Amino acid sequence: MRFFALLALTTLLPLPVLASGTNIAGTDGTRSIGHVSCAAMDGQPSTDCPLEILPKEDGSVTLRVLLPGGQVRYLYVTDGKITSTDSTGSLASKRLANTTVVHITPEERFEIPNALLEAN
Repeated sequence: MRFFALLALTTLLPLPVLASGTNIAGTDGTRSIGHVSCAAMDGQPSTDCPLEILPKEDGSVTLRVLLPGGQVRYLYVTDGKITSTDSTGSLASKRLANTTVVHITPEERFEIPNALLEAN
């Protein structure tokens, strides 16, 4: 049921058009796919990065983001907050009115709509 709620939410969010045919390595094709604003290098302008939403039975969510250059980054969400990542860099986030800006040292940046984080 959460999967369908997340799928419906991704179509209502002010995100760029949902990806059709986006293929993130390891994607099983059954999850919600969209885009978030991100950058993989310091000073790089933000670009639309493919996103896969992986809801879990415990209510948490994993966001799988395909970075420019082909690397995949996992962001783990619990209780509406980014709690960790698969990166070895340090994680910092700042919640704004409609978006949570996530920085992973030294260079990665993500802009995640708050509504997406609260959907779980």
